[in-house]
Amino acid sequence: MTRKKMSLCEGRHLIPDAVDGAIYSNTLNPLDLDGLRKTAGEKLEDVQYLDLYVTGLTVALVEVINFCYLHGVNLTLWHFDRESGRYYPQPVVKASI
Repeated sequence: MTRKKMSLCEGRHLIPDAVDGAIYSNTLNPLDLDGLRKTAGEKLEDVQYLDLYVTGLTVALVEVINFCYLHGVNLTLWHFDRESGRYYPQPVVKASI
């Protein structure tokens, strides 16, 4: 069972819990859907559980969600709460067993 804790995009926010790095670099092209899809596939190839710290860029986020849905990856998004200074979870994709 492979679990990763990653941020969506590199360098957008300091996220200490994203111990496995970022899915996308800080220089991605949001118009390149094929490239975003390919990168998500490469980064998440053997992942079964993904804790994803959301950093904006909706088009990139949708490509990750699509990948997780199509490949049965259990996905939880983590959003920042400015009031508490913490991230809170939002389960999105739960793979069927």
